[in-house]
Amino acid sequence: MAEEIAISTYGLALIGGGFTIVGALLGAWITYRFSVRLTLLNAKREAGIRLRAAFATELGALDPVAGDKIEAVNNYLVMAFPKHRDAVMEFAYYLKGTERECFKSAWKEYYEVGGSVRFFDYIMSGTKHEQFDMFNKRVDAILEFTRNN
Repeated sequence: MAEEIAISTYGLALIGGGFTIVGALLGAWITYRFSVRLTLLNAKREAGIRLRAAFATELGALDPVAGDKIEAVNNYLVMAFPKHRDAVMEFAYYLKGTERECFKSAWKEYYEVGGSVRFFDYIMSGTKHEQFDMFNKRVDAILEFTRNN
């Protein structure tokens, strides 16, 4: 025969209270983890917005259709470089592992192609359309990392 186990009302209350405490702690931990993740995701999204904004002026000014007359593309980009660099460094903080390495590679490809001379190949590329196409392609490679945010 099966033996009956008697649980007092006090014991039953202790078991119920224990499950309540464990459930509350588990719920608090899950809420904390999701809030930290959401905060980081929002910070990355904001950094992506600032990164896109950092390149917007130069994308608009160098577009040959816009009609702006920028003769010294190299000087123009050198002057804008600190703004671009700051936005890139901020956004890179939110990337992990191979994604960060690919991002840094795209950044280096933007300003240092074939050596250490900044923006030299933009001058040597020919027409304004060709310069803009090269610039736009390299900036797109950088901004591609902000698309999923």
